[in-house]
Amino acid sequence: MPDLYKGIECKPYLISLNQIEVFQKDSGTSPCMLEKISSSWKDEFNCNFALPLVCLTDREDTYHLLTGLAIYEAAKLANIEQIWVFIIAAQQVVIGKAIEQVTLQSKLNQRVIEPCDVEDFLSFLNNSDKSTLMSIPGIKDGYAKLILDNRTYNSLEDLKHRLGVKRTLKWLKAYKEPKV
Repeated sequence: MPDLYKGIECKPYLISLNQIEVFQKDSGTSPCMLEKISSSWKDEFNCNFALPLVCLTDREDTYHLLTGLAIYEAAKLANIEQIWVFIIAAQQVVIGKAIEQVTLQSKLNQRVIEPCDVEDFLSFLNNSDKSTLMSIPGIKDGYAKLILDNRTYNSLEDLKHRLGVKRTLKWLKAYKEPKV
């Protein structure tokens, strides 16, 4: 197994759901979201892309679920027999620190902005009315008016210059996010 840093060994594995022990009964994820994820497994992918963390137990071939209860629940709902997990072999104290790092680092795993995304976003801003603009999280009445008053936008750099870098990137990411 590769070393993440001193004291932790980890590796992705495909394991059976019946090898995972779970003590928490409910992730609190909406049934609609769980159904959407499980449907995509049934209809399209047949595997998970986000890897729950598990750790070893005293029993052979049994793993304790540390993160990703919603993924586990969706897999059960989809009748998937196996899921990909990230096994961490370390002491419980060290695992707590690893989970903290996963939480911090997962926020950095955002989708990459492609040139076609920028073109679509510019077209959306240049051709939408006020109410449609406000469908993007973060664009309220005042910002929609600002966008309308300052258009036509020719490039992402032009948009950043006129409306601000952080605001523009925040809106672009919100525009790209799939609507659930």
